[in-house]
Amino acid sequence: MRTLLVTTLLALPGAASAHFLASAAAPAQPAASPEAEKVHRVEKLTDRAYAIFGRGGNVVLFVGDAEAVLVDAQFDRLVPGLLEAIATVTDKPVKLLVNTHHHGDHVGGNPLLAPRVQAILAHANVRARMEAEQEKLPPERRGGLPTLVLGERDPAKPARLDVSLPGLGLHLAHRSAAHTDGDLLVGHPADHVLHVGDVMFLGLLPFVDVQAGGGSFEGLLETVTWLASWVPDDSRIVPGHGPVCGKKELVRYRDFLAALKAHAAAGPGKSSKELAESFDAASWPDWKPTPGFVTWETLFDAVTGRGSGRVAR
Repeated sequence: MRTLLVTTLLALPGAASAHFLASAAAPAQPAASPEAEKVHRVEKLTDRAYAIFGRGGNVVLFVGDAEAVLVDAQFDRLVPGLLEAIATVTDKPVKLLVNTHHHGDHVGGNPLLAPRVQAILAHANVRARMEAEQEKLPPERRGGLPTLVLGERDPAKPARLDVSLPGLGLHLAHRSAAHTDGDLLVGHPADHVLHVGDVMFLGLLPFVDVQAGGGSFEGLLETVTWLASWVPDDSRIVPGHGPVCGKKELVRYRDFLAALKAHAAAGPGKSSKELAESFDAASWPDWKPTPGFVTWETLFDAVTGRGSGRVAR
């Protein structure tokens, strides 16, 4: 695993697993909504870390001595409210936006936030997938592509980036394909705070974007097992969806994923529907199906590699 230290966001060493893409520094800017939707709630984790909940993926704001780092951007229509939520925490400028992966409920706000930050950082596969998706959009809705990427297009190759700002040291890591092929984990080791993106769902069944996003159930289980092996006992963990939790919930999530794998392995001739009907879901009440999104059957599609991992749209 290669490491890159960023002492300022524009002073990058020449050889590294991250690349600055200057050509994407001036994206098209759609107009912001004139009024902020009042949907955000801020939860203080430490003096340096705050979870922000709204619609879509969970957001984390890390605040340094002079500037801040935002992890994920939710939907574009929520950006005005997100900015209001940030303003209740700090008036320091947000210098870096990090995307944990490419799904719209995590990157939809990128175009509106791009003019406010010095760089947007994500895994290389996130930029590639966003570029492909934006080709389908009218020009006025494009923009906000990552300008600083780390890792390689092969998701099996781990990557790490260390961001060092005054009063703030963040570690960003890509382990392997899991929820998607471009997942990033963002941690603040000094405070034992970790944003794991959609590598972890809490309260609803996990979505493994096998077909459209290059995700892998095996990679998800391996990544979560790896995380559970080293995170401190007092960690505050922010999942992509669900409440802030700790190592106890992470370990139980690992065990839940392992139980899914074991159940599928014990019935190799069974369909996903049969596996879903015979699985002891009552023993895992922390994860519930979502009609129209992920059901027990579509989850077993992902576990067995038979389907997309979600209800067909």
